[in-house]
Amino acid sequence: RQCLRTGVAARLSAWPRLAAAPGRVAAPRLLQAGMPFATIVSPVGFGLPAVPSTIAVPRAIGWWLLGSSVSVFGMVVLGGYTRLTRSGLSMTDWRPQGTRLPEGDVEWGLAFERYKQFPEFQLTNSSMPLSEFKQIYFVEWAHRMAGRSVGLVYGLPLLFFAARGMVPRALAPRLVLLLAMGGSQGFVGWWMVRSGLEKPPADLDGVPRVSPYRLATHLAMAFTIYSLLLLTSLSILWPDPHGSPAAILPAARKAILNAAGPAKLLCALIAVTAFSGAFVAGMHAGFSYNTFPLMEGKLVPDGYWRLTPWYRNLFENVPAVQFDHRVLATSTLGGTIAFWLYASRLPLPPAAKLASHALLVGVGAQVALGIATLLHAVPVELGTAHQAGALTLFSLALTLLHTLRFLPK
Repeated sequence: RQCLRTGVAARLSAWPRLAAAPGRVAAPRLLQAGMPFATIVSPVGFGLPAVPSTIAVPRAIGWWLLGSSVSVFGMVVLGGYTRLTRSGLSMTDWRPQGTRLPEGDVEWGLAFERYKQFPEFQLTNSSMPLSEFKQIYFVEWAHRMAGRSVGLVYGLPLLFFAARGMVPRALAPRLVLLLAMGGSQGFVGWWMVRSGLEKPPADLDGVPRVSPYRLATHLAMAFTIYSLLLLTSLSILWPDPHGSPAAILPAARKAILNAAGPAKLLCALIAVTAFSGAFVAGMHAGFSYNTFPLMEGKLVPDGYWRLTPWYRNLFENVPAVQFDHRVLATSTLGGTIAFWLYASRLPLPPAAKLASHALLVGVGAQVALGIATLLHAVPVELGTAHQAGALTLFSLALTLLHTLRFLPK
């Protein structure tokens, strides 16, 4: 017991010298007695730095960030449900502080009259009764209020940890960036909704919808926020996926470095495929060409280059958007199988092997779910599950990257 006390005292007394060493970050209040903490490689993204910085972070911060990532995951799924039920344009104004649900026939009637002034009601929902409007209005209201709740889930603990001096200086910029990105999502969401309150372009199908470009931006920001939260929490809660870095055999270390590059490319392909799915959703392209593997009997559908200028076809033309998403999804499946075969031959540590197996299962399930969603013309349940599956698959890819991150020599 005396030896243990001596060792702890020595480590605490060495902390100022450790903080002053090159490449180290001081966090004076982190090592209070009884406070659980993790010493982690500074979460700097997917790069492999030559000399990683080491910081000490309370594990409570890791659990908070993981919980925040779960809340963002839920928001993405709820956003998909809101889109699939065509509820997103029911609220025709936006207030940063939020608003309560209408109460009584008078308030509901006023909200319904505002909705009637916009193209979605005039062109597609002119026979909608008030009872149905209440349903879609509630879904959109719940989506917006859930977004504000996510802000509280992230923001209030951040204030607490900052007030207690528990946030290391090296980690603070990332946490502030996440706060700013999360706050801006509300503005981006309203920017997206506003595009759906305008008359649709004359050369498309005449159905009011939000801009697919703005929808893709909104989804890409959600994926980015989620990725930063998940990777940072993994770096704190699971800093050494393979145990002590010193215990990694040279062959395993070399295998990790060899697999990291292809894994990054595969993760990028998964992200691009999900991004293309935003344009499929934005153009309602899943409601057409509900056959597989051919598109109405053809490998490449008619009308691929229908719009001018040519680049609009890649984002606004239903046959082209759906075809491109099919090609990307098939490429993701093929790339994952190829990576799994390659990784199976390498002497990777068990954690990396398991992550590779999980990714293979995940991509197979997502492709099968996507085909089922297409063949059934995108029912709400399958469409929502497919959006959740996309983020789940991306989570598995990020976990794989974490198991292949830089190992100090």
